[in-house]
Amino acid sequence: MLIVPNLSETPFHRIEASLSVPLDDFSESEYESYVPFDKSLTAKIEGERLVFATLEIGADGGGIGDLEASLSVSFQKPPRTPYRADLAAELLEDYPFSLDKWEQSDPESIWKPLSAFLEKTVNLFVKASFTVGRDELPTDSLVASMIGLRTKAGEEQFLLSGAQLAVRGFPDDTISWYLMPGSNGEQVAGDVTRQWVEKFRPESISDAVHVLEARFNRVVRAHSNMAAHATS
Repeated sequence: MLIVPNLSETPFHRIEASLSVPLDDFSESEYESYVPFDKSLTAKIEGERLVFATLEIGADGGGIGDLEASLSVSFQKPPRTPYRADLAAELLEDYPFSLDKWEQSDPESIWKPLSAFLEKTVNLFVKASFTVGRDELPTDSLVASMIGLRTKAGEEQFLLSGAQLAVRGFPDDTISWYLMPGSNGEQVAGDVTRQWVEKFRPESISDAVHVLEARFNRVVRAHSNMAAHATS
């Protein structure tokens, strides 16, 4: 049974996770059991915080590539389309799917199909998206300290309104932020990502979300001495 992140307390408004495993890693019986999941599963999960979840599992490469899963969890309002629908649109392909009707479901209906990946060595990518009011940031937090850093090129002056940072030792793990266009500089949005390879465990996604929450808190919400370095 998968361990689900605490969806009622996370600071993020959307969490996305993708997993992939070579089909050669599955036995014939596992292949027959899970590859037919080439579809989208949706659920509206009631609780302290309204959650809309989509899960898409399918094989690529005509049965000789990877088994892939894309999980998207959105809060308060549903996502526009599933990942595969967006991808099909980019490729000018038809993908008949509608998010107009959501089923109220127990979260287990979404998490259970992911058990196909348990104990397999998987490529994992998790992205968590956030939006916060600029007035919610500590004035000496890392993000607040970077807003407005300026430089000059020729006759024009440029102000920093966004950035992407990588985690030392983990170059594929990033946190990015930007001032939302149209918000008059009052809203800060961004993403925290983690990418790695491991043997998939019931705690894998939950542990990743916990790491992303800690990084979000350190960069966006915690006090920092960035201002001293920026002005020295």
